[in-house]
Amino acid sequence: MKISAASICKQGGREYNQDFVCGTVNGNEACLVVCDGLGSYIGSEVASRLCSTKIVDSFLKLRESDPPRAFLPETVQSFIHSAHNYVAAYKEQTPEIRSSCTTVACCVTNGATTVMSHIGDTRIYLFKGGKLSYQSKDHSLSQVAVDMGQITLREIRTHKDQNKLTRVLGNDYYIAPDCEVRTEPLTAGDAIIICTDGFWEYVYEEEMEEDLVSSANADEAIFKMEQRLLARVGRYNDNYSAVVAMITESEQPAAENENHEGGASNGKSQN
Repeated sequence: MKISAASICKQGGREYNQDFVCGTVNGNEACLVVCDGLGSYIGSEVASRLCSTKIVDSFLKLRESDPPRAFLPETVQSFIHSAHNYVAAYKEQTPEIRSSCTTVACCVTNGATTVMSHIGDTRIYLFKGGKLSYQSKDHSLSQVAVDMGQITLREIRTHKDQNKLTRVLGNDYYIAPDCEVRTEPLTAGDAIIICTDGFWEYVYEEEMEEDLVSSANADEAIFKMEQRLLARVGRYNDNYSAVVAMITESEQPAAENENHEGGASNGKSQN
C-alpha cells in the first residue's frame, strides 16, 4: 500500500492568500495539514503558516524518535495544541498581528490507523471504496443552523453565516479539536481530501467521489476538481486549497515535506 498525494493552494480572487498547505508522505505514512487564516484579522496568513508547519515538524521529530507514538490520537491532538501555543507565543512577540487566527485540519495515518482532527470549517473527507465514509463537521454558525434543522447540510454553501466560525486556533482560549479515529486499514481505492471552504463551497461531495474514481492518480483527481471550481467561481472568490491523498497498491513517487503557500483575505470571522 502506498499513499500518493497532490495539493493546490491558490489565491483565487482575493488580494492575498491566507491559506497554507503542509505535509509529508512516505510510503504508507502521512501527515497532511491545511490551514485557512481568518481574513478579517490582520496577520492570519502568519497564523496559518505557523500552525501547519509546526504540526508537521512535530510529527516528523516524533516519527524519528518514537514512531508508534506519532500516530496515536492523543499525540495528534497534542500536535495541534502545541501549534496553538506556538501561534499564541508568536503573537505575544508581534502585537500587530495579535488578532490573527486560523482554522486547521490535520490527518495523520500509518495505513492501519487514521486520525483526523480539525478546528473551524476546513474539512476532512475520507472515502472508502469510492464512497464518502466520513466528513468532518464545521465549527460555524451555519453548521449550528444545520444541527437545529433550519437548513440542510448542502445549504451551508450559500448560508448567510457560512463564514462565521465558532471555533478557531490561535485565540486567547483553546478548545480542543474534534477528532475522528478510524482503525479500519486504508486499502487501494481509498482516498482522503482536506480542503478549505473556498474549495468545498464549489466542489460537491458526489463530484469528489466521481473524480476520485475516474482518476489514475491524485494529480489528475485534484485537477478535475479544480476545473469544476473554476467553472463556478465569481470574480472575487475566496482563496482555495486542497490536498488529495489516494491509496494505491503500486509504487508512486512519494513527496517528503511538501509545502505550499499563498496569500489572500478569506473573509472569515469568528463569532
